[in-house]
Formats: sequence, C-alpha cells, structure tokens
Amino acid sequence: MQNRLSHILNSKIIKNSFWLTILQCVNTIVPMLTIPYITRVLGTSEYGNFSTALNWIIYFQVIVEYGFGLTGAKKTAVANDHSQVQRIYNNIISSRILLLIFTFIILNMIQIIFKFTLKIYICMLLLFLMIIGTSIQLTWLFQGKQDMKFITFVNTFSRIVSVIFTFLFVKRASDIYIYCIFYSFTILLSSLVSIFIAHKKYRLKFDFSSIGNIKNELHEGKYLFFSSAMSKIFSGFGVTILGIFSTSSMVGIYSAIYKIPYILTMFFSPISQSFFPFISKEFSDSYTNGIKKIKQVCVPVFCLFVFFSICIILFRKILIFILFGEEYLEYSIIVIPMICQFIFAMINNFLGVQYLVANNQQSLYSKAFFVGCLGIVISNLILCSFFGIYGVSVASFVGEFILTLSLVYEIRRDLKL
Repeated sequence: MQNRLSHILNSKIIKNSFWLTILQCVNTIVPMLTIPYITRVLGTSEYGNFSTALNWIIYFQVIVEYGFGLTGAKKTAVANDHSQVQRIYNNIISSRILLLIFTFIILNMIQIIFKFTLKIYICMLLLFLMIIGTSIQLTWLFQGKQDMKFITFVNTFSRIVSVIFTFLFVKRASDIYIYCIFYSFTILLSSLVSIFIAHKKYRLKFDFSSIGNIKNELHEGKYLFFSSAMSKIFSGFGVTILGIFSTSSMVGIYSAIYKIPYILTMFFSPISQSFFPFISKEFSDSYTNGIKKIKQVCVPVFCLFVFFSICIILFRKILIFILFGEEYLEYSIIVIPMICQFIFAMINNFLGVQYLVANNQQSLYSKAFFVGCLGIVISNLILCSFFGIYGVSVASFVGEFILTLSLVYEIRRDLKL
C-alpha cells in the first residue's frame, strides 16, 4: 500500500497537475497584489486609461491564443516521436505569428474608428508586448510533455520581478507607461525563456510552416476559440462599452470594483473544475447518479459562496475603501449587481457545465451561451447609453440572467424529447 501511494505521488500526472495548479495560482494571485497600490497611485482616470487599453489587448490575446493551449497540449501528449513534436511546434507558432500580425492591424483600425486618446493608444502599443509574448508562449508544450516545473519557475520569477518593479518605479499617475511595460514584461520574458528551454531540452527549432498546415491548425482550434471569445465578451464587454462611450474615470472605477466579484470567481473556478470529472463519471454510469452527485456537491458550495457574497454586499464600502481608496467609494453600490451576476454565474456553471456538458450535451450549452452573449451585448448598449456605469453594472447581471433562462429552456426542451 505504501509503495503504491509513493508511486502515485511520484507519477508525472500528479507532478504535472501540481505545477499547473501553482502556475494558475501565480498567474491569478500575484498580479492582484499591486491592485490596491496601483488604483491609488494612478487614480481613477489613469487607471481607466490603462483598463481600456488592457481590455482591448485581452481580446487580441484570446485571438492569438486561439485554443492552442488545449489542442497543442493534447497533440504533444500523444506525439510518438521528435519529428511530430517539431511539426506541432512549427504549426502553432506559425499560426500565432499570423494571428499576431492580424491583431496588430485590427488594433490600429480600432484606433482609427473609435479615436481613443493618444495616451490610451500608446498604452495599447506597450501592452501589445503581451501579445508578442503570447504568440511564442509554450505552456501547451510543457503541459503536453508533462514537464511544467520549468515554465512554472520562470513564470513565477517574472511575475514577482514585475510586481517588485511596479512598487519601486510606479510612483505617480504620469508613470502609467512604465506600468504598462512592467505589466507586459511577465508574459514576454517567460515566453522568451521557454523558447530557450524548448531549444535546449527538446531540440526544437522554429521553421515557418506552410499555409496549408496553418489552415489545418486554425480549423482544428476554431471551436475552442469561439468558446474563449464568447467568454471574453461575457467578462469584458462592460469595460469595452464604457471605454467607448464614457470617461476614463468611469472605466477605472468599474474595472477596479469588478475585481471584487472576480476574486470570488477565482476561488470558485478551481472548485467547479474539480467537480466536473467526477460528475461526468456519474453521468456515464447513469443519469440518476449524475443528478444526485450535482445536488450532493454543488448545493453546499453554492450556499457557501452566497454567504460570502452577502457579506461583501453588506460591507462593500469598507472593502472598497481598503482595496482601492476613497476615490472609488461613491460608486460602491455597483458591486451589488456585480455580485448578483456572480451568483447567477455559479447557477449557470451548475446548469451548463456540470449538467449539460457533463451529460454530453455540449451543443445545447453552446446555443444557450450564444444567446447569453447576445443578451449581454444588447443590454450593455442600451443601459450604458441611459445610465452609464450603473447601467453597465446591471447589464452584466442581465446578460447572466438571460443565460440562465436560456439554459433552463434548453434543459426543459431536452427532457421533453
């Protein structure tokens, strides 16, 4: 028994999962350490300029990533020899370089269309270093090789250096460009080092792939890309609309306060991910077992997070003052619809992912998700024009509620068939 336990703990799967978990924690938690400092130093207006630029850059990041994080890891894991890994390596990086060029063109077209201030445009150009880093990012390779230790160390080091530099050199609102450089530094540095490690350890050398191979690679990743793109619309469309139709200060306030429900999401996501394989297994045994497992594990978690949500609403002013400063207190009420959005997002996870997807009904979930995305786009456009930042905060909740209704409709229709 002891030998078996030792074998399990030393297995590559366990080690890889451990390092992947550490990497996700570092990527999520470490950047949050600077938020209370940055929101005060930059102020609402400059933090709004930064948030507007970053929001667009994250759209481009979704495009350049294009779902290769999963497809690349899967292909690498089953590759039989070095030549296959080399081909995957070339195809993915070549595809991302083309997408990188495409997004840079789109960035400049967006600037021409919406005529953002020069400051926001410069911020976007500096933050575009993130997209360059993303185009050569090799997390998928190390994950597929079940060798996450090196990339985790590199990423952790670059994140910590970025945070230290931020505290040392960003001292006033005029340092916004310096902050953009440090923010981009993490991905670019870790990607360059990962290229070096891949060359030394796996003897991989980049050679641009043929257009045919690139087209095939893009075709295989398109479904994951659409899913990621719709998720980004759900999470970031409020900032997009405010950035176009409102002031930088409103964008800064909204972006800062939105970090509160984001922290809840950060803790909820790994829990929901850990539920999924077990619930899927129960559904594969029988429908009744799957439903029973959902009730067994999801209800207690839902109640726990609702309790935390109520506490946040009750103590929102104290929380916002501690996290962001006095400038943000006037709009503390917008945290209420944001928290309500998070509560319905949990419900949608239970209905969509834990029920439909785990029960092999991905197509129904995709249809409902598309309706929800339409809802959040339309509600943001309407409510922002009438109520500004208050309308956008409510629109996020409205979009999530529409998704709930769509999921319930799809589930009920499926049960009747």
